[in-house]
Amino acid sequence: MNQEKVTPVFQLFEQQLDNSSKLFTDLSKQFKTKKAIELEEKLIFLEIYIQLLSKIHFEEKDLKFKLFSPFKKLFKLLKKVLHLKLIREALADKSHTLTYGSFENYLLKEKSILYTEIFDHILSLPGSIWEDLYMDVRMHSTSIKPLMVNTATTQIINEELEFSYFDSLQEPTAKSIKDIYESLQIIIAIENFRMISGLNAVFTPTIHDDMNDLSKSLYSWYQNHLLLQQLTHFFSEKEMITEKYKNLIQDIKKSKKKLTTKVISQSKILFTERLH
Repeated sequence: MNQEKVTPVFQLFEQQLDNSSKLFTDLSKQFKTKKAIELEEKLIFLEIYIQLLSKIHFEEKDLKFKLFSPFKKLFKLLKKVLHLKLIREALADKSHTLTYGSFENYLLKEKSILYTEIFDHILSLPGSIWEDLYMDVRMHSTSIKPLMVNTATTQIINEELEFSYFDSLQEPTAKSIKDIYESLQIIIAIENFRMISGLNAVFTPTIHDDMNDLSKSLYSWYQNHLLLQQLTHFFSEKEMITEKYKNLIQDIKKSKKKLTTKVISQSKILFTERLH
């Protein structure tokens, strides 16, 4: 890739894109869960950087969609890989004294179907998508000045804060909590972009700590939510649920209630008191 001098924030994008391309190549030879999840994380970063570019080049409508659309299905499938891993880990935490063979077998079948689908999709994608993305993003990054980065990052952070403020005030739902989690990921990434660009941080170290604590709580909530969701789907077509599974579902629901109370409390303190 072209090593012409670029801004620090683009250099980070370039590094992440290069790593993404290598992971993609590895996965096209042999599919591995760990590498799939690593690629999903890289794509989150790339999408957020593209979101930043779309703010700067606001006159180009649908820029984000145009640049990221070749990766949309891949990203969606990789996220399913992550979800399945989180579900299996959460189930393992609940399986200290009992085993849940029928559900575990169901998850293994789901994994086999998903991995076949995503491997076929990877093979169907042209390897040039990474170089094409690099060229497009570089072209849109060459004229970026610190003031433009400052304005765009501030706009994105303010928008996500407003979304999270609104969600924190509503009756908690799975969607609103998931939205807070995704907004927080964007805020943290954009704040990192600012610091890499030599701009001042928007938030104090204490706020950063609070955001990281909330992010961890949201992660635990999300994992528990996914397990309950998958179990509910698993039993939706069954006539009977054994006592063992009834107790498991009840335990997961209790955990979800506690985790929901915790994340909503943390969210309200952060978004409606400290940051509003």
